[in-house]
Formats: sequence, C-alpha cells, structure tokens
Amino acid sequence: MNRNKIALVIALVLGALTFWLISKQGKSSIKAELRDFAVQDTASITKIFLVDKAAKQVTLTREADGRWKLDGKYYARPDGIKNLLVTIHDLSVREPVGLKAQENVIKELATGSTKCEIYAGDKLLKQYYVGSETADMMGTYMLLSDISDPDNIVNSSEPFIMEIKGFNGYLTTRYFTNKSEWRDRTAFHYFVPDIHSISIQHAGDPANSFTITQSAGNNVFSLQNMKGDKLPFDTIAIKQFVSYFGNIGFENFANDMPKHEIDSITHSVPAHIITVIDGSNKKTEIKMFLKKNKGFAPDDTTAAKPPLYDADRMFALMETTGDFVIVQYYVFGKLLQTPDYFMPGKSAKAPSKKK
Repeated sequence: MNRNKIALVIALVLGALTFWLISKQGKSSIKAELRDFAVQDTASITKIFLVDKAAKQVTLTREADGRWKLDGKYYARPDGIKNLLVTIHDLSVREPVGLKAQENVIKELATGSTKCEIYAGDKLLKQYYVGSETADMMGTYMLLSDISDPDNIVNSSEPFIMEIKGFNGYLTTRYFTNKSEWRDRTAFHYFVPDIHSISIQHAGDPANSFTITQSAGNNVFSLQNMKGDKLPFDTIAIKQFVSYFGNIGFENFANDMPKHEIDSITHSVPAHIITVIDGSNKKTEIKMFLKKNKGFAPDDTTAAKPPLYDADRMFALMETTGDFVIVQYYVFGKLLQTPDYFMPGKSAKAPSKKK
C-alpha cells in the first residue's frame, strides 16, 4: 500500500473517531428519562399535586365537565390551571447544572423546592422538584425523579436548568401552593337561560330595589319593585343587564383579616345585596358592605379631608361559601342599578362608578 493510500486510510479512521467522540460528547451519560420533564398529552392529566418544604400543599383535580377543583372542594382559577398546564407541556432543558454548582443546587432543592406530581388517573406520569431561579432570572433549577419502578421511585442526582423556549423569565411562581391564590374568584357565572330571578337590594334606598324574573328560561322577563308591583321596562335594557351575570369576579379573598373585624363588618347592615336564583332554585347571594377609607383616594387629593369610605372597593360576604372578599365598583357597579335604568325609551348605558 503506497503512502497516499495509507494517508487516506488514516484520515478516514481519524474522521470516524472524531465523529464518534463528538457524538459521545453530545449525548449525556444521564438517562434520557431523567431529562424529560414535559408531558406532551396534557389532556390526559387528571390530577396535579404540589407540596413545598413548608408542608403547604394543594391537590388539583380535573372534573368530568373539564373544570378543575382545589382539594376536591373549591373550583380552581382557570387562568392558574391554564398557566400550569402550558408550563408542564412546554418545559425544556436549557442546560445541565455545572459540576461545581451541582452540590449547592441539590442542597437548595432539598430544602426549598416544591414537589410536583402529575397523574393520569391513578398512574403517576411525572414527579419533579421545582427550585429557585437562576442568577440571570431566565431559568429555573429542577430535578426529575425516575418513576420507571412505581415501587421504588428514585430522585435523580442530576439537576437541570429548565426553561420555556421563547419565554423570558423563570417558572417557580407557576407552581404555587397558596390555597387562596388557587381558588377561583368568580362571583357569578350564569348563562342567561339558566337564570330564574335577580334581586338587587339597596339598603339605603329600598324604593329603588327591584327583582327581575325570567319565565322558565324562555327569554320573557318581568320587572317588579320589592313590594311586588310590576314596573315598565325596556326589554333590551333587561337583556343587557341579565347578560352581565355571565362572568363577574371579585378582586381577592379577605378571610385572613382579624375575625373580630370581619364579624363587626358582616353584622352591620349591608349596603347592597345581590341574589340570583337559577332554574333549579339554587341561590347565590352576595352581601356588600362599605369599606372604610384609610386615606385620600386618588381622585380626592384636593378634598378638605379624606372621604369616609373607599371610592373604589367594598367588602363582600359570599353567602354560599362563607368567604369574606373584596370587590371593585369597576366590576360590580354595573350590577347596582335602579329601576330607572330599565325605563322604556331610555337607552341602557354603563353606570358611573359609585361613590
């Protein structure tokens, strides 16, 4: 074999060796299943369990109608569920944690992470630990468990920096365990045909309280004052008003206020009471209370003294659940109408914010 042929053979061998080494470097020695955090078929997920190192935990379960419940008792926030499912689906490895940093990251995950368990029926699909954000705030430390043997689930010793491609930020906050943060804030969610009656009571103005009744969901309405007297109305205004109850939410829970303060407020006379009864005679009632102002409201900075009550928010008691919440006039103000709003020949318009 002449020197040219020998050189060609050596070049081919070296080329093959180089390709093999590069290929080996591109493949981690870590088991592939311990890099695969994402669940592609999120429609199959029926339960998500989250628990942090402070033992705060939530169980989110998918109901037959597609809605999610928190701990089997309350409906969960749709936006929170959507955000979490998108995260579970789109998770990808940005890079492994460097060897020098692995020990510290694992210690942090052991003391400050949130464990996420994802199920389809009774089958555990994924289990991993969600840690803190990276220094650049663009990644999240996570560690996956090997669940290939259901009787001997083993946590990986190889943490990763995880991301969602195209998203600038970290993912820790999407795996929260605060129960009140997970709870749905919907106050009223009705389809118009499902509503039998709506009653609006104004404590300070009983003459302007009223009840709207719909006849068996057939889109035939009546308007009465609280004495039962029938009042004239514009049908378009009635339909518009009833449609407002399709999606009304409150701002936040206030159950953590001191009990004596809540009791003092809820035992006072409500400023407004909204009662909705559906076709199955199920009642949803909300009592609203004026909220004392703790300073100048933004639009009252030129006033001689602060207004007595908050011009933007009220407290409310959800009679169905017993929750004490905060509502905004911006959202609820359009429900606090008077019979004059429905007068024939008067076009319905959104009310101004209550003061």
